[in-house]
Amino acid sequence: MTTTMRMSHVPSSPTTDGVELQWAATEIASLLRQSEPGSVVGAVLQQTLRELSSLKSSTGTVVGPFRMKAA
Repeated sequence: MTTTMRMSHVPSSPTTDGVELQWAATEIASLLRQSEPGSVVGAVLQQTLRELSSLKSSTGTVVGPFRMKAA
């Protein structure tokens, strides 16, 4: 027996906003300055900044957790 589920509302794809990215990067940088050099927390914050920078410079469209370049 096959069961199908119908969704009456499909959520729209998330998009990134440059202002939000800048705000997040500023806040993460502030936390990074307060962390201990070489700490695990600092490493995670640095990686987060790199990811935000990647999103900001990406010309692709954000679809869920993935970025796709426009063809």
